[in-house]
Amino acid sequence: MFNFQFVKNNFRFLLFGFILTFCSSFGQTFFIGIFNPFIRQDLSLSHSEFGMIYSLATLLSSFSLIWIGKKIDDFKIIYFAIGVCLFLSFAAFFLTLVTNLTLLFFGIYFLRLSGQGLMTHTASTSMAKFFDLNRGKALSISWLGLSLGEGILPYLVIFFMKLYSWKMIWMGLSILLLLVVPIVFFILRTYQDGATEQSINKPSVDKQIKNWTRAEVLKDPKFYFLLPAVLAPAFLTTGIFINQIYIFESKNWSMLLLAQGFTLYAIVSVITLAVSGFLIDRFSAIKVLPFYLLPTITAYLLVIFSGWKFAPIAMMILIAMTNGTSSVLLTSTWSEIYGTKHLGGIRSITVSFFVFSTAVAPVLFGFLIDHQFSINQIFSMMLGYLILANLLFLFKLKDYQPVKIA
Repeated sequence: MFNFQFVKNNFRFLLFGFILTFCSSFGQTFFIGIFNPFIRQDLSLSHSEFGMIYSLATLLSSFSLIWIGKKIDDFKIIYFAIGVCLFLSFAAFFLTLVTNLTLLFFGIYFLRLSGQGLMTHTASTSMAKFFDLNRGKALSISWLGLSLGEGILPYLVIFFMKLYSWKMIWMGLSILLLLVVPIVFFILRTYQDGATEQSINKPSVDKQIKNWTRAEVLKDPKFYFLLPAVLAPAFLTTGIFINQIYIFESKNWSMLLLAQGFTLYAIVSVITLAVSGFLIDRFSAIKVLPFYLLPTITAYLLVIFSGWKFAPIAMMILIAMTNGTSSVLLTSTWSEIYGTKHLGGIRSITVSFFVFSTAVAPVLFGFLIDHQFSINQIFSMMLGYLILANLLFLFKLKDYQPVKIA
């Protein structure tokens, strides 16, 4: 399943994807959230005020990504990647200048756009463009960078917070990100846009497929039949995680199980990245697609109907299986159906929807909780959404095949 020869032969490009997904951590909610109380204290903000600014900045970043993300198809990848690294470095520096609400809004906007948005977009799009024969493996290995960030960065930040102010830490991150630029240049200096693993390593034997433009994809009905399923993991998981304490208390689950559940979530996510990459390369993304939501559907059924003591741990493990698969599956799916020539523009649309959904989820779930919907009722709604989303793209499944050209 894990091919060391593949890693050895393609180490530079895989390292590039790994570094970018790791650096995307600095724009992810799990990382920025660590600084939440310190920022609120400095600016005398309430929880709701900070949350509103965060959501609005995230929403704006999702709209910006639609336009900026497409540019990866128009520039050489080396220049685009270096530009994204410099942008994230600037965003980290900008946060050290925050003294009022306006600057905070733009600071979060820059971080969310450059980190969560463009860093992950550049990593996944580049892996899909670089690799033809082993696209699934390449994407799964590159996404291990974010898994590493989730695993070690919170501990490192907590340690450095004992020694330095939160602004000094962001200044250090800005400098660190500048050091990434020459590494990216060294890795990509010999890469020629348009080259793929297939074209470099052996003559092309696969039939050519049509490379759809973004405009053509947006006019394609099957894209919209698949979109609800594509958005489901990010949208629903954000709603669960942002209200995790309330959910556990309402279900009378032990808080110890919450900590254990997150540990297992991280472990299973990493394992699933490797397994899904192997399955996609073995069978194709389109054949894996109908099954990827099934673990989360099972998780929600457990929450609603099971009184099992370890239901929350099982829930976290099952959600991790879907989310880990999602990281690799969706970029591979777009590549197989629509080609890679205009992949940046296509992914920029879907990633902007992702970011938008993560901004909307806290507001929507908060509304349901405030209006006295029970946890079982909320999970039943989520279950209904997942089943409908699965049925929608299964209805069009026979159409999710690449259009072959002579």
